[in-house]
Amino acid sequence: MGQFEMIDLVSVVDACASDRAAGHCVSMAKAVEELRVLTGDFVSPDEAVANALSAVALGRGCAVLFDEQPGADILLMP
Repeated sequence: MGQFEMIDLVSVVDACASDRAAGHCVSMAKAVEELRVLTGDFVSPDEAVANALSAVALGRGCAVLFDEQPGADILLMP
């Protein structure tokens, strides 16, 4: 998480958290893209970005959906 600002990570997690019957859920596909746009960082590996975001999301009590896989775009996240 050292290469990303905590305020950016928290802002993205809060913006991407969707309410579900089971609680808040954060799509990593959406969150990674949002963090890249917010910070302008398009070179960090997806894994590093997703790891930093998921640690913050879990710390904030959110479930994490690792949907950065081929075909993941068929998942519908409101």
